[in-house]
Amino acid sequence: MTRLILTVNDSSAGVLRRGGFADLVVPILHRFVWGPLPSDAELSAYLMQRTARQKMGHWLDFASRREVMVAGGRSQSFLELIDRCDSVELWMDTRPNDQLVLIWLLDYLCHHAEIATKIVLRHVDAPLFDGPAGQLAGRTIAGVELAREHLDLGHLAWQAFRSPTPQAWFDLLKQDLSTLPQLRRCVQEMLDELPGAATGLGASELRILELLSAGYQHPFDLLPHYRERFQRRVYDYWEAGTLLDSLALAPVPAISGLADWPFSVEMHDSRERLDRYKASTLSLTLLGKGILAGEEDFSSHNPIRRWWGGTKLTNACLWRWRAVLIAPDPDTPHVIECRELWRPIDWSMREAAYSAASA
Repeated sequence: MTRLILTVNDSSAGVLRRGGFADLVVPILHRFVWGPLPSDAELSAYLMQRTARQKMGHWLDFASRREVMVAGGRSQSFLELIDRCDSVELWMDTRPNDQLVLIWLLDYLCHHAEIATKIVLRHVDAPLFDGPAGQLAGRTIAGVELAREHLDLGHLAWQAFRSPTPQAWFDLLKQDLSTLPQLRRCVQEMLDELPGAATGLGASELRILELLSAGYQHPFDLLPHYRERFQRRVYDYWEAGTLLDSLALAPVPAISGLADWPFSVEMHDSRERLDRYKASTLSLTLLGKGILAGEEDFSSHNPIRRWWGGTKLTNACLWRWRAVLIAPDPDTPHVIECRELWRPIDWSMREAAYSAASA
């Protein structure tokens, strides 16, 4: 009997592998909280059979060598492997990106309901990687077979997130989302990452300024590998490092003192540059202090050009959040000459770079 578990990050996959929960544990490492969303064609290709030209960008890229042998190779499609396995379970973690991957997969399975019925969804209510595998084995994690209501809600939520404005995503809060127990929190936390009505910054960016104000002066003190300190769980190590870059390298920065940049694989590959980055002594600028005091708006001084789901945020079209969704005001456009603040992340090297940073 071949047991397959699908999860959303390699840390959770490691815990499940060590605990012997399944013969195959495959992490699906797409990131949807950061940058422009992939097209429908790109997402479909990710789950289809691997083509001869497709070296990376396939859903089995991060399966272990042993698991690849059990699966019969790295070329199978998502649906083929599910069909071959005797039991299939989704163990989707609690963080926003994990839930976004879940609703994407449910949307995909909407068109393959005959296979979806053999999949069990585990209602994970705490991060899997926060405890050892033995502790996880002692937890009771309820599971339910996927039904039409799961697929329909996943489809509704995924289409809302892909919409060109956040309005449909906000409207999900008016729906009964209890079929997917962690979805409501995901909706709320993603809305919190929209530019604040008063500050022009999302909640994670604001948290970086708050930590700096509290006396944490070095870049690595501000990143989310200190989970209790950082609190926000939307962005990962790489994305948070890029957020810090955007606050420190803006035309009118909110942070000063960054000694090396950008936060990239290339910087992590250079011991000298990485040491210089770690030793940076940061401080709030006048703008940073004004933002925390509620007297300044980052977007009034700096270009905004980034993606939130399917929404492209710019100074001229800036959706904001303050417990309610605030649409851009077309009568008072706030336009600043924009430069590109988002940059792609080389996911294929992130683990090696993280190891270097932690050494």
